Amino acid sequence: MKNWLLPVVVLGASGLGLLAASSRGRRQIRAFLERVSRSQDPLGEFNRAVDSQLEHIQNTLDRLSQALETPR
Repeated sequence: MKNWLLPVVVLGASGLGLLAASSRGRRQIRAFLERVSRSQDPLGEFNRAVDSQLEHIQNTLDRLSQALETPR
């Protein structure tokens, strides 16, 4: 399992190094970091979507529980 970790780290580091080697790459990295730092909650939309799905699942389980509790 650990055999793939070193090549992935080396490829990732070398990719970032190549990106930082050009002025355009440095501008893109800087712009990305500024967008991330300006956002108050970068995962806010994802969190809201997950909360919505969890609420839907909970409602479905509640209805299923009620249906199973009623005598026939």
